[in-house]
Amino acid sequence: MRVAIIAVFVDYHRRGAHHRGAMQPQIGPLIAALLPDWCEVEIINDTWEDPDWSKHYDLVILSCLHADFDRARQIGHYFARRGARTVLGGAMASDFPQLCLPYFDAVVVGDPEDTIPRIAEDARRGRLQRLYRSQATGLDDVPTPKLAPIAHKQMFPLAVEASRGCPYTCDFCVLTARGRGHVPRPVAHVVRDIVAGKAALRQAGVPGWKERLLVLYDNNLAGNLRWFRDLCLALKPLDVLWGACLTFNVIANRELLKLMYDCGCRAVFVGLETFNPAALADMCKPQNNIGKIEQAIAQSRDEGILVIAGLMISAINDDASYIRSLPERLKASGLHVPSFISFETPIPGTPLFQRLLAEPDPQFLPHANLYDFSSYTLVLQPRRSPLAEFLEAYRDTMKQVYAPTRRLSKLAHDLPRLLKRGSWTAAALDIGDMCGIAFDPVAGRTFAAGTDRLPAERVPFTADDFATEAERLDICSPTQVTDEDGRVLDAWRRRPASVVVETSYKNRIAA
Repeated sequence: MRVAIIAVFVDYHRRGAHHRGAMQPQIGPLIAALLPDWCEVEIINDTWEDPDWSKHYDLVILSCLHADFDRARQIGHYFARRGARTVLGGAMASDFPQLCLPYFDAVVVGDPEDTIPRIAEDARRGRLQRLYRSQATGLDDVPTPKLAPIAHKQMFPLAVEASRGCPYTCDFCVLTARGRGHVPRPVAHVVRDIVAGKAALRQAGVPGWKERLLVLYDNNLAGNLRWFRDLCLALKPLDVLWGACLTFNVIANRELLKLMYDCGCRAVFVGLETFNPAALADMCKPQNNIGKIEQAIAQSRDEGILVIAGLMISAINDDASYIRSLPERLKASGLHVPSFISFETPIPGTPLFQRLLAEPDPQFLPHANLYDFSSYTLVLQPRRSPLAEFLEAYRDTMKQVYAPTRRLSKLAHDLPRLLKRGSWTAAALDIGDMCGIAFDPVAGRTFAAGTDRLPAERVPFTADDFATEAERLDICSPTQVTDEDGRVLDAWRRRPASVVVETSYKNRIAA
């Protein structure tokens, strides 16, 4: 059985460009490891390349975030018309299966470990169910991901997931909506996967330095500090230099930073989010401490660990003057240039989204589509400044923060301190990060839902791909979230406890 695993991607900068950065979706190698040996598997990362539209598959398994859903259903329809059964998993499928089911043969809610093997067997026997719900409670049965197929495509192919979830409950986060908390894997299993991954990359002929650079793809690697310390100690003998996403409380702990560096850590991503205390409180993010940002970044750098961080602008709590103050705040913090400055976005299903739904007046911009909820298009009405003034301040600030001279100033500040510690890898990552980011918006961007430039990605449909004009519009039209008044449509106002389905998508498109 020919199986395609597609991690769907829509360029949030609206260029339709592929993204070949360090962080890439890792669902492909994991699902490939879960499929039986009798499956002929192809991993397609839409982030770095389009699918090969000339190929035919028996089963296409897609995974997408909410903002990528339109492209996911178009890709699914394309391959379904060419004989494939289609399955959707990922965040959108787990949060809103009832909205996904009309467009796929099957939808997966939850983890893949106990669902993907059943899906493969059911597809082979011609009895694919419409809905699969994971019953997994732990991560003891996560297999070693198959890294060889992506060995020569990914910048850092040695990539492992050591835990899932997060113990914190940030209001804007999709993890909070699921209420799972932080679930660590057995440390021995993580070590097993790293050792196996290094061997697979070596056999695939990957350059030796790539065998030593490990990316841990967790939402919050240090969600359990005792387990995290055990993991760090277990990584030390493996001769790897690693980076991960974790929370502010870790970089505020100097003794923990010393342990991390000694065990191979060279870079961390931290969501600093904001310098505005009111916004931080509204985000429900007590693990951050604005007053200690400068100290935390400085001591991380002095210990040889590069802090890469992102900021969010809140339409609820920030005004234009705060946005314009960001360049000076960033300089004073020692971060200088963040990896990104995005908009705090109430992704459907999150506590923030539900809270805004309860407001008596519309909080969203009119005609917001699901692809606007990528965090790089504003979907909320600013409360403290007029919309035009708010967005003008955003544009001006982005130009200033990401100017070449400012990026060079950051490197001039960072590199001597990192190199003094002997952290050459962190210095190289810093240079790479500053070379890879800029603010150069494509023509037509307004950064506001309802008026922003349309996504540029296209699926090469032909006239024969649609039975009727109504079907074409159904597949190709954007998924709406708000109406002309900015009110959220009824379909997004509740997440059902159960979903009842009857007709398969395959039968529907064949009708």
